[in-house]
Amino acid sequence: MTNDKQPEHQLKAGTRKPIGLLDTDPESTTSTPDDLPESLKALRQATITRFRSAQVRSFIEEQIEYVNLNRQVAEAIQFFFDEKGRLPANAPIHEIIAERKKIESSIRWFEAICKELTNELAQIKEIEDAFLDYLSSQEE
Repeated sequence: MTNDKQPEHQLKAGTRKPIGLLDTDPESTTSTPDDLPESLKALRQATITRFRSAQVRSFIEEQIEYVNLNRQVAEAIQFFFDEKGRLPANAPIHEIIAERKKIESSIRWFEAICKELTNELAQIKEIEDAFLDYLSSQEE
């Protein structure tokens, strides 16, 4: 047996109560409702622009970080190659070992920084949670 009726808690398209000054459903970010006042059109456009610029900024920051890390790795291993990009025929083993130790210490240093930042983030989250609890108790 199938029930063709929709549950009572689901709304049909176009039957919701308006929650703002205008009763329009946004179709896309490129089409602005005609009945918006100029101030709201400007505010809407500024919000869209800010959101898009934040997305672009985030993407660029990720790419810069990726490029910088690759450049650092390339500079670290450049020691092992000659000016033509080939391994030297008689590379001294003690210099290779020293370079390996240097890279390992850099890795430990980066891991320590990541651990410290994780601890700071946990403390900030605790403060944020305490503040939200405080705000909710003030509302009651």
